[in-house]
Amino acid sequence: MEIRDLTIFAAVARTGSVTKAADELGYVQSNVTARIQQLESKLGTTLFHRLPRGMTLTPSGETLLRYAEQILHLCAEAQQAVQDTDTPSGALRIGAMESTAATRLPAILAKYHAAYPEVELSLHTGPTSHLMEAVLNYELEAAMVAGPVDHPLLEPLAVIEEELVLISGANSRHLPPAHGPLTVLAFREGCSYRKRLERYLDHLGIQSRKVIELGTLDGILGCVAAGLGVAMVPKTVVEHSRCALRTCELPDAFGQAPTLLIRRKDAFQSPALSKFVEVVRQGHETMTR
Repeated sequence: MEIRDLTIFAAVARTGSVTKAADELGYVQSNVTARIQQLESKLGTTLFHRLPRGMTLTPSGETLLRYAEQILHLCAEAQQAVQDTDTPSGALRIGAMESTAATRLPAILAKYHAAYPEVELSLHTGPTSHLMEAVLNYELEAAMVAGPVDHPLLEPLAVIEEELVLISGANSRHLPPAHGPLTVLAFREGCSYRKRLERYLDHLGIQSRKVIELGTLDGILGCVAAGLGVAMVPKTVVEHSRCALRTCELPDAFGQAPTLLIRRKDAFQSPALSKFVEVVRQGHETMTR
């Protein structure tokens, strides 16, 4: 297998389309089709289901994709490692929770971009479990997630201590809630703050509750302000929000949550990531003085 074959294969797997992959890579569509067919012939297996509206991976294709992503990542890593320069440049893919992206990262990213304009930054948001998986799969170089994190392949690089609060609409009479039933507004499964809120409600003895999943932080805040339910968010989110909200402080066991910047221990740390870590740590030191 050639690197170019794996690059084409990964692009088709990611886009679900030969046409989109060809456009992305700057290849002729027929060339992409031919390379995929040749790869399947060499491996003696079918890698894609051909559907009327696109292509999806077969089980063999899913297996190959895991290896292809690692191989392509290592090739890019090797190129970075042999470059004799300490000046950050190239792509830097980082991830963050929605709340962190909304409150902590803007100042950090602005400072970083001003200092290292040659770096091509891309930010991906999601719940902690999804971000951890993306780092483990080499899709992200680093991610800011909720701690604690205990994984043998992951290394925490920096910490921000978040104070979480329970929020409800400004006209809510009971906070914390005295009894159920209760409506909880949260991100999808995998969100660490959602798990903390559920543990807190268990602590209060509130078992009768309904969870409404929302995809954005603004959506959660807006629905809470409208009186739809309660949510748990970092206090900094409330301070940055224009919504009319009522807050309730939480016991330390539920309200103190570290935010960790994680990376794979076995991955090459590029100059771009090293400088990003420095900026994050400088920001943390400034906030704690």
